[in-house]
Amino acid sequence: MFAMSVSTWLEDHSTIDTLMDLPLAVAVVHRAGSVDLVNRRFSAEMDTEALTPEVIAGLAARDAPSNVTLPNTNGDGERVGAFVLPLGDRLMLILENGDRAVEILQERLRELERLSTKDRLTGAWNRMHLERTVESETARAARYRQPLSQILLDVDHFKRINDGFGHSVGDEVLKKLVGRVQNVLRLTDGLYRWGGEEFVVLAPETDAVGAAVLAERLRQVVAAQPFPVVGAVTVSLGVAEYLPEGSSDEWFDRCDRAMYRAKAEGRDRVVVDPLRPAADPAAGSARTRSLVELVWESDYASGHPVIDAEHRRLFELANRVLAEALSSRSEPDRLADAVSTLVREVERHFGHEERILEDCGFPGLQGHSKAHQALLRRAREVEAAVRNGPVSVATLVEFLAQDLVLRHILTADRQFFGLVRAC
Repeated sequence: MFAMSVSTWLEDHSTIDTLMDLPLAVAVVHRAGSVDLVNRRFSAEMDTEALTPEVIAGLAARDAPSNVTLPNTNGDGERVGAFVLPLGDRLMLILENGDRAVEILQERLRELERLSTKDRLTGAWNRMHLERTVESETARAARYRQPLSQILLDVDHFKRINDGFGHSVGDEVLKKLVGRVQNVLRLTDGLYRWGGEEFVVLAPETDAVGAAVLAERLRQVVAAQPFPVVGAVTVSLGVAEYLPEGSSDEWFDRCDRAMYRAKAEGRDRVVVDPLRPAADPAAGSARTRSLVELVWESDYASGHPVIDAEHRRLFELANRVLAEALSSRSEPDRLADAVSTLVREVERHFGHEERILEDCGFPGLQGHSKAHQALLRRAREVEAAVRNGPVSVATLVEFLAQDLVLRHILTADRQFFGLVRAC
C-alpha cells in the first residue's frame, strides 16, 4: 500500500521537482536497465555511472522493499548502502537506511496530501479544500444574505463491506458512489470527502428545503442499483442550513447530529436539522422545533389583507405537513390529514383570490386561473399518493416549497401585487 501511494504520488505531481526537493539521495531506475531520474543529493554521494544495466538487472527481481549495497566509483570505491522501493516497472533507490527513508517519504506524502485539493482515491475534493471553501462560502452567504446548506453523507454499514469483501472492494464502492452522487449534483454544488466513508456536499444559494430535496435525490440514486460485488448499498444523510449568527463549526455539528439521527432512526434516510425555533423563545411559546420551516417574510405581502392572511395560513399548513413528513414518530394518517387540510385551504384560497382579482380588473386573470387549476390538480395527486402509500419527503418538499411557494406565491402572484394594493 505504501509503495502504491509513492507511485501515485510520482504520477500525480511533477516528478523532477518532487525528487529534487526531497531531503534524501534518490534515483529512479527502470527494471529494463535504464536510469530515469536522479536528484542532486544522489549525484553528490554516488557516481550514477555505477548504475549500469548489469547492476540494475541484479535489483530488478526484487518485489519487496529491501536494503542493498551498490557499487560506487566515487572516492575509495567502497559499496554504498541503499534502500530499494519497487514501484511497478521502476525501482526507487535511496541512499539511506530503509526505516529512515520510509519515515521521510511518508512525511512528504502527508504534506502533499495536505496541500492537494483532490482526494486521491475518489476524485472528490478533500477535507483541506472543504475547509477553505467553507470559509469563503459562509462569508459570501452572510454578506449577500444568500442561503447556504450542507449535506453530510455517510455510507451505511461500511465496516461490514470492508470486513466482508476487503478494503480494495470497499475502495471501489466509494469510487462508484462518488460517481453516482456527482451525476446528481448541480454545477454550483461541491462534493468533498470528509474522511473514511463520510462525504460533504456544499450547496450554495440553497436553503434547508432545497437541500432536503437534493439529499433525498442523492439517497435514491445510491440505493437505486446494486454495487458490483457487494450488492445493495445505502446512505444516511444529515442536512443543515448555515445560520450567519453561528460559526461554521456549529453548522457542521448540527449537520453531523442530523446524520446520526438518520442512523438512529433506521438508516437509508434524510434528516434535516431545525433552521430555527418555530416560534421566538423569548415570547414564551411552548411550540416544538420544526425540522424544516417555510418562513414568511414581510416582502412576500401583496398589500391585500385577505390574500396576505390566506398566504400566511398556507405557510402554516405547509409547515405542519413538513413537520409530519420529517418526524420519525408521525403516523401515516396524521400526515394524510395534514395534506388534505392543506389542499382544501389551497382550493378555498384560489377561489377567494380569483374573485378579488376579478373585482380589481386583473388583465391576466384567465391565465392565472389556469395556473391555479394546474396547481390544484398537482395538489390532489400528492394528496392521493399520500393516502395510498408511502411518499418520499422529496416529493412533498418539492411540491410545497417549489410548486406552491416559490413558483406560485412568490413568483406568479407578484404580477398582481401593485394592482391589488390600489384596489
